[in-house]
Amino acid sequence: MSSHPVPPPANAPVDLTLPREEAEALLLAVDAMRPLLERIRAEIAPEPVPSTIAEDDALRRATRLARESLREARVAIGERTPTADQRRAWQEAARRYVAERAGGRRAG
Repeated sequence: MSSHPVPPPANAPVDLTLPREEAEALLLAVDAMRPLLERIRAEIAPEPVPSTIAEDDALRRATRLARESLREARVAIGERTPTADQRRAWQEAARRYVAERAGGRRAG
């Protein structure tokens, strides 16, 4: 005959003991993730905007969102900036293409 422990009720308190270093590391990890979680929460379920918001508040919010979008766009564009070697290779390929097209027009 086997015996299985009875699970505690769902609302029963849980006794958890961690070494101090682990608890501090866990708290630091949770604090570091807070901005990411807030951003995800805002994307999934934006907070309802009260109908009594003044135009000033709406303008400030729109300005903040526009600045945030501009910062993100600058980062994205900065990450995709071609290197000098890439730029030279593209320019050389463009020159060859133009020369081939020009040669094709003369022959045709």
